[in-house]
Amino acid sequence: MSHASAAKLTLYGVEALDERRALIASLARAGRNLSPADVRQLRRALFEDVGVSRDEAQALFDLERVQDAPCAEWTEFFIECLTDHVVWQCRPTGVVGAEQAEWLVREADRCRTLTGVALLANVLAEADRAPAWMAAAVRVRAQAPEVQAELARQA
Repeated sequence: MSHASAAKLTLYGVEALDERRALIASLARAGRNLSPADVRQLRRALFEDVGVSRDEAQALFDLERVQDAPCAEWTEFFIECLTDHVVWQCRPTGVVGAEQAEWLVREADRCRTLTGVALLANVLAEADRAPAWMAAAVRVRAQAPEVQAELARQA
């Protein structure tokens, strides 16, 4: 007996849920910076439904790790998509729990990018409530010399 993949009804018909994760993984495996067209494709695939799963969010972090010169569209999409996942899709909405905060900070640290730090700051700005330690952790990361140097370079 074969196992069918989970499916969902999308604007484009019935689509396997695994295809969304496969799209993200294929872009990460390519190991190249995303183009604005790639980001538009991701946006269509991920935002046509109720949002992203934790597995897909994890895959987006993997994709962020291969970006060495991200386009502005990727940075905006990454921050928007993951903020939406953590703050608004997880229940209770608006609340970042300790487990979510630990996962988010750990993954942002693994990225070692300005985009990761910007994501953390954006999550804090949008959340109604987050663990107190998270604000302190984000402040330390934002004040790191390499982050400040990158901000100065981009100014």
